[in-house]
Amino acid sequence: MSGQGTVISGQRRKRDSHCLHFSRKTSRCAQVDSALESRHKGKLWLDHSIQGRRRFKRKTCSGFPGIEPVTVLPAPLRGGSVRGCRLLPQRFDHASSGEPVVNRALANAIVNQLTVSKNNLLRPSTWQSFDERDWERTLNWLDLSGLALYLRQRLEMTNCLSVLPHRVRERLDRCEADNRLRVATMTEELKILNDMFSRAGVEHLVLKGITLFPDYCPDPAIRTQYDHDFLIRLESVQRTEELLQAAGYRRKNSENEHPIVYYRPEPEVRFWADFVGFYSPRLGRSIELHFRLWESAAERIEINLPEDFFERASRRRWQDFEYMSLSVEDILIFQVLHAFRHVLRNWCRLSVFLEIAYFLNQRFSDSRFWKRFADRIDNLRWVPEATVVVFSLAELLFGAAIPPEIKARLTSASFPALALWTERYGRCSALANFRNDKYSLFLHREFVEDQAAWAGIRRQRLFPMHRPHRPPAAVFQRGFSRVEKLWVQGAHALRRLKFHAISALRYACEYPQWALLRRARLERN
Repeated sequence: MSGQGTVISGQRRKRDSHCLHFSRKTSRCAQVDSALESRHKGKLWLDHSIQGRRRFKRKTCSGFPGIEPVTVLPAPLRGGSVRGCRLLPQRFDHASSGEPVVNRALANAIVNQLTVSKNNLLRPSTWQSFDERDWERTLNWLDLSGLALYLRQRLEMTNCLSVLPHRVRERLDRCEADNRLRVATMTEELKILNDMFSRAGVEHLVLKGITLFPDYCPDPAIRTQYDHDFLIRLESVQRTEELLQAAGYRRKNSENEHPIVYYRPEPEVRFWADFVGFYSPRLGRSIELHFRLWESAAERIEINLPEDFFERASRRRWQDFEYMSLSVEDILIFQVLHAFRHVLRNWCRLSVFLEIAYFLNQRFSDSRFWKRFADRIDNLRWVPEATVVVFSLAELLFGAAIPPEIKARLTSASFPALALWTERYGRCSALANFRNDKYSLFLHREFVEDQAAWAGIRRQRLFPMHRPHRPPAAVFQRGFSRVEKLWVQGAHALRRLKFHAISALRYACEYPQWALLRRARLERN
């Protein structure tokens, strides 16, 4: 999760005319955060009484040909095998092991409650069937999925918030208040960065973040964001890096990596509880510089995007802030490719699909837009296929209705196999944010035509030889000693080794079944 790390210091520094000066704003945020901490001392230890799980039904809309609507109790909620596959994981864990397994029934209820179809909302009695122990096991998953504040807003709108246990409501309220301050602080940072780039003559477009409001998110304050993203021209890279370095930022990744990531090296801040770091305005933000919107080399999927993003850019305004962003069609293309890439890499937050589902619901009847979008992606290799995957997941998870203009225009010989993958693995993998299995390799294979290239990708993904990524910096926010950090990192490395071994075995066992089902689906279509 990029952007989690150190907090911006209040100390003054000497800078040139392009340097950023955040001390006054962040000092005020730190005072607010300290005041909130003093009001909420101690960790939210929840009771350990257990109630039985309740089953409930959920309906979804039918999607592209080959995807069957779910009109009965979802398989993950039934506790049995998923669509007949005994080897699919029947549970998923928190980000760090040693904590309780997530309550799957509650996780399913949360996803079902967030459907964009207002006709399928759950009754208040559903939430009464979950006690504080159930919530304790699921709250960390809720934070990592990016759904916590979306859930709070939906429960508040449907008058169900009061049904939740008191301490859970208190936690969600705290997170919402913190994130609102965080969004305000990040907006001020974005204004300064935008002004700095503009004064230096660096042509840039804002990506993600504020550009997703209001099409993808009804309120910026309920969306969690951890970095600033910009699209710049290749010839502006050196000048942009010089500006950031003069402003006190340092490069985080190597010279040959993309996107270019900068961060501000500051002392670590300590939070009174781990989850606070996900929402606190005191958590530092990194800056990601993109000069292209797809990495063909990493995935070995050749997508040659147009080079006219800047020519098609649009000016947007939020409150008193004006900025340049991608056109509406290009924002959707970027969101689709962003979600698709993260699915292939085994880490994609559920909130990404909720936001796309929200967009599909908002724009469903805008036939002119969908014609422009279809025209835009019609001749882009693999983009229609990626769009089918992402839209189908948004439909499967959150009940989004896919516009008929898209269904009619997008055709591909691989669509039946993509539909089968979504139907068989989509929901189960998505509920774990795609990080508990390697079934995305079945999907990845549909996009790689070269057999030798695919063999290399599969070997690398099944048995990665690089050092495991370190846990996010937010894990070390409460005064860990060096020995404790090494212990946590070592335990994390062992867990990753265990994950790779088990998931590789599951993949190998599932492969024959997938091959048979895929062949049958292709023959039928």
